[in-house]
Amino acid sequence: MRFIEILAASFSFFSRIPVPKILLPEREPPYPMMLAVSPLVGGILGAIWGGIGAILSLRFAALGAAWASALIYVLLGWGLHLDGLSDVADGWGSGESGATLKEVIKDCHCGPYGVVALVLTLGFWTSLLFALPTWRWITIGIMVGASGRWAMCCASCIGRYPWKSGMALPFVQDFSVKEILYAFLCFALFFLLGPWLWILSFFSTTFISALVALWAHRRIGGVSGDVLGTIEVLAELCALAAIALFTS
Repeated sequence: MRFIEILAASFSFFSRIPVPKILLPEREPPYPMMLAVSPLVGGILGAIWGGIGAILSLRFAALGAAWASALIYVLLGWGLHLDGLSDVADGWGSGESGATLKEVIKDCHCGPYGVVALVLTLGFWTSLLFALPTWRWITIGIMVGASGRWAMCCASCIGRYPWKSGMALPFVQDFSVKEILYAFLCFALFFLLGPWLWILSFFSTTFISALVALWAHRRIGGVSGDVLGTIEVLAELCALAAIALFTS
C-alpha cells in the first residue's frame, strides 16, 4: 500500500477534514501504520489552527484568538481526544479499579470529573498559548500537534490493549518497533522548524506518555482508545508548558 494512501487514511480517521476518496486505499489500511504517520496529521492540523489564530490575533485580542484557535482545533478533530480525556477523568474520579473502572471509562456519558477535566484542559491550553508570541503560533501549533500524536505512538508501543474489542484495538495490538521508528521519522521531519522547540516537545511528551501508559497498565491492564486520547491531550499540554517555560 502506498504511503500517500496510508497518510490519507490516517488523516481521514484522526481529523474531521474531508479526504478525497481517490486518495483513500481500496482495501483496509494497516492501522498501526495509520497511527505511525499520525504525527504528520497532527502537524498539519497544528499549522491550520496556529495560522488562523495568528491571523485573528492581528485584529482581535490575543486571548480571544487563543480561544478561537482551541475551538477550531476541536472542530478539526481534537474533540476525538478530548472525549477520551473526559472518560478517563471520570474513571479516575470514581476511585474504582479493575473491571468496574473499565465500565466507568467505557460509559459514553460525561460525568462531573470529565466536565471539570475538559474545562481545566481548555483553560490551561489557551492560557499557555496566550503566553506565547502570536507570530510563533504556527510553528508551535505544528510542533505541539505532532508531539501529541507521537505520544500516542509511544504508548501504543509499550502498551497492550486491555479489552477483547474496541475502536483502538487494531491500532495498539500490532504496533511494533517498526511502527515506532516510522512515527519517530515522521515526528523528526519537523525538527528543522525549531530544534529547541522539537527537543522540548519530544522529551516532555515522551515522559508523560510513558507515565500515563504505566498508570493505565496498573489500573485497567493496558492502553485503550480513551487512554490514548488522554495521553494525546496531556502531551500537548506538557509540550506547550515546556515551550512557554523555556522559551518565553
